[in-house]
Amino acid sequence: MNNPNNPVFNYLPHDIPLPLPTGGMDVILVPVFHILLVVSFLVHIVFINVLLGSSVLSVINNWIGHLRGDKNYDRVAYLLTTPVTISENMGALWGVAPLLIVSVMYTAFFYSASVMNSPQWLHIIWGNVVAFLISYLYKFSWHKLENHKALHITIGAIAAILFLSLPPVFMSTVQLYLTPSTWTPNTHFWDVVTRPDVIFRLAHFYLGAFAVNGMFMLLYGIYKRNKGQDLEAANILIRQGKAWFVVPTVINLFVGTLAFFQFPNYGIESFYSKGFELFIIIAVISILVALAIMLKHFLNDNIPTKAVYAAAGFLAITLVFMGLTRHGMRISLLELAIAQMQKNTQEYLAQVEKDYKEAKSKPTGISVAEASHLSEGEKLIAKNGCTACHSVDQKIVGPAFKEVAKRGYTPDKIVQLIYQPQPSNWPGYPPMTPMTNVPKDEAEKIAKWITELK
Repeated sequence: MNNPNNPVFNYLPHDIPLPLPTGGMDVILVPVFHILLVVSFLVHIVFINVLLGSSVLSVINNWIGHLRGDKNYDRVAYLLTTPVTISENMGALWGVAPLLIVSVMYTAFFYSASVMNSPQWLHIIWGNVVAFLISYLYKFSWHKLENHKALHITIGAIAAILFLSLPPVFMSTVQLYLTPSTWTPNTHFWDVVTRPDVIFRLAHFYLGAFAVNGMFMLLYGIYKRNKGQDLEAANILIRQGKAWFVVPTVINLFVGTLAFFQFPNYGIESFYSKGFELFIIIAVISILVALAIMLKHFLNDNIPTKAVYAAAGFLAITLVFMGLTRHGMRISLLELAIAQMQKNTQEYLAQVEKDYKEAKSKPTGISVAEASHLSEGEKLIAKNGCTACHSVDQKIVGPAFKEVAKRGYTPDKIVQLIYQPQPSNWPGYPPMTPMTNVPKDEAEKIAKWITELK
């Protein structure tokens, strides 16, 4: 699958031959779709990062405060519950946009990956709902459970673990739809989530989430300090914020590099050929500047506000260009697969049209001499025009009658299928038109004849 010049896509679905409804304005509207996808994803992911980081660090600070009997850590933990509940709602709302845009632009790939991960994909629904409710219970039971800290911390930990359980499902689905060269008839979630490319991207994502949340804590602490509110808690937020930004970011410089080179070679080559590596260069330079600012003031509890804002600004630049890098890799990975899928679809449609014309050109009636040798079922099949699409033992437009017989349908089921065909029973064949013109007694005789072909 990693041949850069000739990747193999054995299981691509046929494309839906419908153009985007741009009214002939592809030059303007298609780039708008790309821009909306990057922007909406960036807004969504920032909220998700704060949600994941704050949910975990609220529990950790709650625990530290309980062990030390220090109310300042307890206060920090409580302050972090507000960004969790806000980010839950904003992250979920903004997450709808990139999902919808991806569904429009890359339907066949995203839909196929969702089907392959379908049992676990549903975890996103119930996992989110339960995590949301428990996180609200954790926040609003804070004072009532003040004397039952073990129970309260357990509630917060369950919510945090549930939130952390969602990214593997998202990441495996995303990585799967981006790499159709890895699809097989038996591909499922556990195959994908244990692949090196998914593991490294997950590690990269989790580290990034804690780094972004570290910057959020730092900004939150600076805000509280400048307002003269919760000064002890503000100092803890500032100290922890610097640490949570610096350490995950440094590790991520290595993990992110490894994650990048886990993509198939043909995608990496296409990425470089389009000049997308410029996005990575700008992102790395920006994050190194932000790190330098943080390291300069790492031991300074009175870090200047301007320095924090400057570091946050460079982090924002990094996030924008990481988002562009992510989209550039998506374009690079799917370019060849899209071309192959369109070619397959055109060939399939041409073959279907050819088969149809050949079938239509054949006489559907039979001569008197021929009829004398046919059974009643065969005569009724010819009479009702079934031979336009079916033969006894060869595929024409539809499956051969002998293939139908092998399915083991009862005569009643075949009668039902004559009037109400189920195209999903025969993937790869054009949908059959309901034969409501066939009289019921004739349909029953035809069905009986088919079952006797086994």
